[in-house]
Amino acid sequence: MSANEIIAELSKLKRSELEAVGAKLHELLGPKGRGKSQAAPGWGRSLTKFAGAVEGLPEDYALNHDHYLHGAQKR
Repeated sequence: MSANEIIAELSKLKRSELEAVGAKLHELLGPKGRGKSQAAPGWGRSLTKFAGAVEGLPEDYALNHDHYLHGAQKR
């Protein structure tokens, strides 16, 4: 079935069926139409859910992690 044939059939669908088609299209296209295999967020974005999860670290740990890990001079 061609894309034009599929598009012609869309007008025959109920709203709930159109919503299901729309959800599947979003799943297949992913963000910005890049395709499913490239739609997964990068590792940095995936790790943001853990931001602030560790307690007891100094407030400047992100900036001065080399100081705390290796004894380098603070920035």
